[in-house]
Amino acid sequence: MPGTLTRLRTLNTSRTEGRPRPRLKPRGLPPALEPHGVYAATNPADASLFGHDLLGAHRVRVTDGDPQSFTATFHAVLIRDVTLGYLDYTTAVQLEVRALPEHHLVIVPATGTSTVRTGGVEVPTSPVMAAVPRPGEPMTLTCNADAAHLVVRISRGALEAHLGRLLGRTVDRPIEFEPSFDLSTGAASRWNFAVQMLHAELFEPDSLLHQAAGVGPLEEFLMSALLYCQRSNYAASLDPSTPRTGRIVTEAVDFIERHLAEPITVEDIATNADVSVRTLQNQFARDLDQSPTSFLRDRRLDRARSELADASPGSGTSVTDVATRWGFNHLGRFAMVYKSRFGESPSQTLKS
Repeated sequence: MPGTLTRLRTLNTSRTEGRPRPRLKPRGLPPALEPHGVYAATNPADASLFGHDLLGAHRVRVTDGDPQSFTATFHAVLIRDVTLGYLDYTTAVQLEVRALPEHHLVIVPATGTSTVRTGGVEVPTSPVMAAVPRPGEPMTLTCNADAAHLVVRISRGALEAHLGRLLGRTVDRPIEFEPSFDLSTGAASRWNFAVQMLHAELFEPDSLLHQAAGVGPLEEFLMSALLYCQRSNYAASLDPSTPRTGRIVTEAVDFIERHLAEPITVEDIATNADVSVRTLQNQFARDLDQSPTSFLRDRRLDRARSELADASPGSGTSVTDVATRWGFNHLGRFAMVYKSRFGESPSQTLKS
């Protein structure tokens, strides 16, 4: 699907042009990712260079085996805020990462075993034990010669925004996952299923994903699976038994979601909740730490971003049409609040 499913856009894939390619495809490579080779390198220095945007500045060192037989390959698809990748080395190696990029990674060997050292903790990984390193921190990945890794990368901003929607309030501190993720538990089956479903959608050319439908819900399902299945500093807040909002805010949020594309006012929201505007504002400040107006604006911005990100070339979608459809009639102000929330302009989202 042009404009939505691409190779990892942040990597300069032109740097691999004309270089030797491995004669065999990576071991265990998921069929859905096979057409999406991002780079292949036949020496550790090139592997370090090409992998910079995935893992940040790092060094690859062969620890066992013949350095002449070294090959590194990376296949990946960037959907919107989620990247599915497959990283394979043909020899035992150690990767020393100075500081990971500002993304959440889930690293799990599809074959073999490896060890991930992150945050002062050493995590032995295998097909049933993943590592979840913290964004921005150093990491050391030590792989045996049989290890090939599935790497799921989620934009930190997108994950925090999604968590905010689940909690019904602004996320006020970074998400910190426990570094060891046991994939053999019953709870983790939801995460495994979410990853398998994305692979299936990528593999089938007639899937909803390839028709630019359901991209947002699919990614949100994956993000929800990680947030609910892997312990973090927000685990208690995500517990279903933990009360999050009172009746007034719950009813108001439900009304907003049902009428998001309509020209509703704060007075309409308050009337639906059977309270005064002042009471509504006080309840939103207490439960969500924001006003009803800012909550409504943020949800409309989320919908606008989804529509811009999912638009295919030639669809005729324009920033003006999308902004107007979601209640933003002043294009300059829309562009300003959009960039403040997502870190890029609406036109950049539409073109990417």
